[in-house]
Amino acid sequence: MILQAGTFEYAAEFTKEGFSHSDIVLEGIDQSGTKEMRLVGLKPRIRFWNDRLVVIASQRDKSSARNVSFPIGDAVRQIAQPGDQLYLVRTGCGGIGLSLIRQEKLVLATGAIGRVPLGKDIQVVYSDDDIDPEDFGIKSPLELRVKGERLILRERDVLEAEGYHIYVERCWEDDIPGTDECVSLCLTDDSAVKTAAMRSAILVANGDLKIVSWDSNERFTTL
Repeated sequence: MILQAGTFEYAAEFTKEGFSHSDIVLEGIDQSGTKEMRLVGLKPRIRFWNDRLVVIASQRDKSSARNVSFPIGDAVRQIAQPGDQLYLVRTGCGGIGLSLIRQEKLVLATGAIGRVPLGKDIQVVYSDDDIDPEDFGIKSPLELRVKGERLILRERDVLEAEGYHIYVERCWEDDIPGTDECVSLCLTDDSAVKTAAMRSAILVANGDLKIVSWDSNERFTTL
């Protein structure tokens, strides 16, 4: 498991001023309630730029690294609006989860979706006694409930439910430290946005996290 100093849990709001031709910039704040060290501190700047998400520490205190970044694609740019709430985590398993909530409804989620808020209509269930993993050809079943509709997810599934487009790049595995799922959900009927959301999940599952230390050394770790 990754120590708390290597993880993060942020919330931010998209503002009109944060959108520009080249990027989107938000001001994040830690949601865990801790006063201890996090990977990029307690109040980072979050930047969507050139197909990457960059998280930049605002100060050295409580921050293990100067900045981190990873590939995310352009799904956020295509769907985000001022007033949307962003939630962003790096889990103890090293997975990345991201969600956008608009008026309590999920509009986009990518990665470890069970580790971020998903609005009032969606719930992730990691295990259920009446599911036999062998029936689904997966080690650890991932159940998604969309407005009460029950879905059992397999890798590479592409589903539509209650207006949501769902793609599963990777299911979770219960182990030490374990592996987070990597799933995309988007509330849209726009085929371009659906493709962008799927691409986002593929990039997150197969990309690297670039960590830049305070002495400017760089290292990469698999997401």
